[in-house]
This record gives sequence, C-alpha cells and structure tokens, in this order.
Amino acid sequence: MERGLEFYITLAAVAVGALTWLYKKGSRIWRTVRKLRRSFQEICLNPKSTLDDEYGRQLAIGAMYASQQGAWQNSLETGIFDTLPEILGRWWGIDSTAEARGQLDYLCEKGFRYYWPTVLEAFRLDDRQRQDALFQQRMTSQEDYDKATSQLENLQETFDELLSCGVVASKEDLNGCNVTGWDAGRIVFLARACCEMGYLTEEEAWRYIGRADALAHEACGSWSDLA
Repeated sequence: MERGLEFYITLAAVAVGALTWLYKKGSRIWRTVRKLRRSFQEICLNPKSTLDDEYGRQLAIGAMYASQQGAWQNSLETGIFDTLPEILGRWWGIDSTAEARGQLDYLCEKGFRYYWPTVLEAFRLDDRQRQDALFQQRMTSQEDYDKATSQLENLQETFDELLSCGVVASKEDLNGCNVTGWDAGRIVFLARACCEMGYLTEEEAWRYIGRADALAHEACGSWSDLA
C-alpha cells in the first residue's frame, strides 16, 4: 500500500516526540544518579575552587543541605546548575531577583525557628481546637498561621519516623532540637543557587552567607549543635 506525504510527516512528528521524551527522561535519571552518587561520597569538592579557609568555613554551614542536593561543598558554584531551575522555581517559588531576595530575607529574619517554639507547644496538645486556638493567639498574619499549621502537620506525620531512626527518644527530646542550624544551612545553599542562576551578585550572595554564619554562631556552640 502506497503511503503519502502525510503519513511520513506524522511518523516524523511521533519520532521527534519520542526522542524528546527520552531525552527529558534520561536527563532526570542522570540527575538522580548523580545526586545519589555524590551523596555517598565523603565530601564533594569543586577541583577548581580557589576559596580561602574563611570562605570555606562559611560555606560549611550549608554542607548538610548541599550534600542532600549533591552539590559541591567548597565553592560558590554548586556544580548542579541543570537542577537549579527546578529547585528554585518549583520548590522555592524563585524566578527573579526580587523573589530571591524575598525568600532569603524571610529565612534570615524568621525561617523555621520563628514558628518552632509554638509548633512544639501545639504538638504536646492532643486537642485540635486547642492547637488552633494557640496558633490564632500567637500568629499575627494568615501567612504565619498557615506556615505554623503546616509545620505541625509535618511534625505529626514524621514523628514516628524520628523515633524509629533514633533521632529522638520522646517528645521531650524535641526541646533540644536546634532548628536555627537548619535555617542557616538553607540560607547558604539558597544564596549560592540564586547567585549561580544570576538572581544575585556574588557580593549579595556572600552577604547572605555572612548573615547565616552570624545566625549559626549566635545559636550553636559547636558544629555538633549545628547538625
């Protein structure tokens, strides 16, 4: 049976679509494999880094978060540029300089630590109405209320896992959890990522990293406390 031009055009379109799907799928698989491979390395370093020890020490505050993403530990550059649009855009809602500064300013001024004492107090209450009343009393905006309730839900969902993994042995152990280190680590990584995407200058990125360093020093007496 003779096939016309329309058939071959359709076939070509299907082939292009299939190749595009495979390319995107392959890119995702490669990014996942790279992240897993890097996470099992002791330290993932940029061989071209020229940072001195002081800058390296400041970057180390974000080492845990960087390791989770498979990023380099010793340079402003992350080494995962191809994943940054998804990390920043999808996870953080950052697609511009204004949004980058807004998120980083929020982490520097509030972050997880702002809600944590109230979330802990609510977690010890068994009655949902009392939990809600506490949030209504403490939170001064709808945004703060939503974030506090979201963090409580997350803690409730993950507490059994924290127990089984030995992170804590009881609810009381949560009192000793220093969440400022988590905020500081996120600031460092986010500043690096935003700089690499062109949303921040290097000077701005280091200024935010310096603020994270100050936060960590105020709240943590050692690297162990930071972790």
